[in-house]
Amino acid sequence: MDQAQSLREYMHRLQGQQENNKKCKVLTITSGKGGVGKSNFTLNFALALKSSGKKVVVLDLDFTTTNINILMGVTPKFNLTDVLNQRNTIWDVLEMGVGGIEYIAGDLDIQDLRGFDQHTLAYFWDQIQKLQTYADFILLDTGAGISEELMEFIFASDETIIVTTPEPTSIADSYAVLKTVFQYEQQQPKFRLVVNRAQNFGEALETSRALNSACNKFLKINLKILGYIMEDSHVRQSVRMQMPFYMSYPTCEASKNIKEIVRSYLTEMDSNQAVSSKGIRGFFEKILTKGKSL
Repeated sequence: MDQAQSLREYMHRLQGQQENNKKCKVLTITSGKGGVGKSNFTLNFALALKSSGKKVVVLDLDFTTTNINILMGVTPKFNLTDVLNQRNTIWDVLEMGVGGIEYIAGDLDIQDLRGFDQHTLAYFWDQIQKLQTYADFILLDTGAGISEELMEFIFASDETIIVTTPEPTSIADSYAVLKTVFQYEQQQPKFRLVVNRAQNFGEALETSRALNSACNKFLKINLKILGYIMEDSHVRQSVRMQMPFYMSYPTCEASKNIKEIVRSYLTEMDSNQAVSSKGIRGFFEKILTKGKSL
C-alpha cells in the first residue's frame, strides 16, 4: 500500500471515530423490467445528491448486466468479491467515476456469501463497516424483474425506489414486483415511485395514479410518488457519450427533473430526521438472516 493510500485509509478511520453515531442510508433502486432507465436514473440521482452536498457511493448489484461503469465509460479494477476473499480493502475497490461519484462493482453472489466461515465474514464486516461513517447514501443498482436476491435487497434496505415508464408492460411488471414483495410477509418495506420517460406531466401523473390505484385496491398500500422524469433526447445522447446527462446537459428537462426529485426527497428527509437507518452493515446482516427464512 503506498503512502497516499495509507493516508486515505487513516483519514477515513479518523472520520469514523469522530462520527461514530452516523449511519448511511441504504436505498435499493429497481424496476419491474429492463430498459426503463433504472441504472441511468441511479447514476444521475447520485450526482444530484452529491451536488446537494451529500456523500454518495453507488454499489452495482446487477448480477446480469453491470451498467453503472458502462454509463460512465470506466472499467473497475476490483469488486466486492475481492474484499470477501481478503485480497483488497474496501478502499481498494472504491472506484472514482465521472463527476466525483464513487462506486463499487458488486460481482458478489449473495448465496456464496452465506457459505463463508466466520473469520472471512469478520473481515468482510470490518471492511463494510468503514462505509457506515463514510457515506450519507449508498445506492444499490439492482437487476430488473423479480428474483430472490431482489426481494432480500428490498427487505434489507431503508427504502426502495422503483422506476417505471408509462408503457403498460412496465406498469404491469412494476406491480408484479410490488405484489410479490408484499406477499412475502406482513412487513411493510418503504417504496417510492419514479415515472421515467413520460411525454408530459399529464402522462406521468396518469401512470402514477394507475399503479397506485392497483396497489390501493389489491395490496392495501399507498405507493409514495418520488417524482417524474420527462422524455428528453439529451438522455439518449448522453448514454452514447457515456456521460451522465446531469453533467453533459445540466439544464435539460431531465436534469431539472432529477434536481427537483432530490430537492423534494432531501426536504422530506430533513423533516423526518428521527427515522432510524439500518446502515450498510445492517443491510448485509439482514440479508444473511433473511436468506435463512426465504
